[in-house]
Amino acid sequence: MRPLYREARERLERRGGHAGLWYDKFCDKWQSDWSGLGDEGKKDWVTSVTGKPVGDADQLKAHAERMQSFLSALGQAPLLYKLESDFVTGLGREHPVENGFAWHHTLGTPYLPGSSVKGMVRAWAAQWAKESNETLKRIFGSEDIDDKNFQVGSVVFLDAIPTAPVQLKADVMTPHYGPWYRGEAPPADWHSPVPVPFLVVEQEQTFLFGVLPRRNGGQGREDCEAVRGWLKEALCWLGAGAKTAVGYGRFKPVGAKATAASTVQEVQEAATLTPAEELVKGLRQVSNKKLREAAQGFVDKLKRLECSDDEKFAAAKAMQAILEEAKLPKLTKLNAYRELNKLVGE
Repeated sequence: MRPLYREARERLERRGGHAGLWYDKFCDKWQSDWSGLGDEGKKDWVTSVTGKPVGDADQLKAHAERMQSFLSALGQAPLLYKLESDFVTGLGREHPVENGFAWHHTLGTPYLPGSSVKGMVRAWAAQWAKESNETLKRIFGSEDIDDKNFQVGSVVFLDAIPTAPVQLKADVMTPHYGPWYRGEAPPADWHSPVPVPFLVVEQEQTFLFGVLPRRNGGQGREDCEAVRGWLKEALCWLGAGAKTAVGYGRFKPVGAKATAASTVQEVQEAATLTPAEELVKGLRQVSNKKLREAAQGFVDKLKRLECSDDEKFAAAKAMQAILEEAKLPKLTKLNAYRELNKLVGE
């Protein structure tokens, strides 16, 4: 990585293109003595990619359609899951802000590599489903490359890719065991925390998963069926990506009772929705009991969204109608509803 000369030009602005390339290679927050970015520099750089959704809608749509065709050709259905909590991927990668991020090389969006999906599902199958070593080796392959009977697994795991442009946000962790890590003092809760910013994917984003039989025969199809069940359980209970122990990376299936045909339809619909339409769809899926407290978050996202005035107006009208149809008590006093009225000019 080569830092940019801050004095040589005005502040760079990301205008479309590959957000991952921008985030990883064009950091311009270095301090003058090259000692690092400093706390504010790290925070500013993390937020440089949080203003608007990342990824190209047309490219993501094309990718979803190719993935759907690929899966269908081998008798498999695409698997759609939506984030119930924020999601972190690639945290251990090197980066000037100390915490990295996994960007898809061509799509420029966050993603979950197929190897990570495989590791998560294998952990669930071994530790919670209590599958035999023989079954684990057949489905996932050998763990040790020095295994004399080395074999590849019967199931192939595809990368999990978002179906639409993704909204990111800045989060912060506060480790406070620094003196213990440095060998200066025993661990204790009274040490001063050190805020460390990092990048996360906001909840409510939809990702497309897929598994394939390595050989399109009877046993391979049976193994894929088992893996789909483990994948669902692992995503719902374990979570994917980093920091799952503290609640990150939880998913839920899109359309829990969906058939293979309806799941394909969901993929097609998700791939054609604009970010504003995604917000409307997300609000519509919130139960009436939780609508009052959830509405403000959706309205805030809509206000921050960079889209045309017509798109924002249409989304605000749709959200307004959702709140009115729910017949919430004292609706006119709800701040989210008042802000929607302003957006539509009422």
